[in-house]
Amino acid sequence: YSSKKINCDEDPRYTSEVRRIRHTITSFHSIHSFDSEIIDMTVEGKENVTRDIVITGVALLLQGLTSYYFSSKYCESSSLSNDGSVDAALSKSMEPDPSTPFESFGFGLNVEVDFMWIDQINEGAGSAAYSSEPRLCLKPMGEIRLHPAATVLNYGQSLFEGMKAFRRIDGSIALFRPERNASRMKSGAARLLIPPIPEKVFVKACNDLVRANAKWVPPYGKGALYLRPLLFGSGAALGVKPSTQYTFCIYCSPVGDYFKKGSDPKPIRLQAIEDYSRAAPGGVGSVKAAGNYAPCFKVQKEVKERGYDEALFLSVLGNGVIEEAGASNFFAVFPDNSIVTPSLGTILPGITRESVIELARNIFGCTVYERQLTLDDLKDASEAFCCGTGASITAVGSVNIASTEESIIFGEDGTTMGPLTKSIKESLLAIQMGTNAENNYSNWIHRIE
Repeated sequence: YSSKKINCDEDPRYTSEVRRIRHTITSFHSIHSFDSEIIDMTVEGKENVTRDIVITGVALLLQGLTSYYFSSKYCESSSLSNDGSVDAALSKSMEPDPSTPFESFGFGLNVEVDFMWIDQINEGAGSAAYSSEPRLCLKPMGEIRLHPAATVLNYGQSLFEGMKAFRRIDGSIALFRPERNASRMKSGAARLLIPPIPEKVFVKACNDLVRANAKWVPPYGKGALYLRPLLFGSGAALGVKPSTQYTFCIYCSPVGDYFKKGSDPKPIRLQAIEDYSRAAPGGVGSVKAAGNYAPCFKVQKEVKERGYDEALFLSVLGNGVIEEAGASNFFAVFPDNSIVTPSLGTILPGITRESVIELARNIFGCTVYERQLTLDDLKDASEAFCCGTGASITAVGSVNIASTEESIIFGEDGTTMGPLTKSIKESLLAIQMGTNAENNYSNWIHRIE
């Protein structure tokens, strides 16, 4: 276009569009040495080509490079590329790091591992857009950049999962029932209007992340590698609505016991709180939404300051109806070999909870009821325990009722794990660690390849 130059920097109709284009070009320049010279746009005054077409043409040209740009923006300092680095990470030794004191770890970010998994899709792309390709999604462990208007930061559109990889007695590494985590995250995504991750993609992403971080899986019997998959709205928008972009990220850390109390852990002490409610009917208590947890921080802090290990949350409906022990599911054992755990609805359908119910019924012949459980019911219980991915199976020695200061003690003095609790815990650990001679429930184990 030859004769009439348009000074787009001075024309208010095009200023914002040119700034957007120049910003994108400059971003390309800083990462990939793209030429970011100012573009002069000219049109022939009598031609049918308008300035809008010129602007749109440049925008479309740059839009064609968008996926390449966004696939690079998380790894500007990355040592990974398509030169075989990812293949090397997935084929290196699976032996644990000999210099790491795994046995001293509690439940936390004890070391910084090598890799995380990160993927991003745009609104409308659908579930098929999530990648299972490690060359695209495995990145060095590090920070994630977010716009301050990201939906996750402003409106809490976010889910997470918790799962563990174990080093088994034969030296192999395995995940415990990862397909159940995939299913639960899919249900949560539907509730929060997030494109769900296909189960096979979820499981493969977890597999590849563990494989790349294999040296951080503790030796047999000294802990586990905890995985935290995240799924959240990462697009920037001011309006109250679902995000325009979604990020799937998994990070991990080697961990020890959730309630660390030395080499011989004692049962924990809970305090039942009636002034706070964790969830309500019709809410999101049944999905692992990130926003469910921060409201619990205050009461958990107060309970621990009073000398207890965790809060026992009660139903918003009152009458001392039990829901969860902190972030864990709660079980009560009765002298007639029956077990009661609160029914689902406002509580999380835990994978460990599901496994405990099946083991109690099929191996130990227990009658397991999923129904309402009250503080008054606990007075007849002989044992109690809580369970979850982080907590595994943890014995409860006593429950204190904050409003009356009455304490319900399990067993003789609340300081020893009950026999059925111990048996169920040992059975679950044997399956996870590969020490069960019968090799039953092998379908619960996903071996890392």
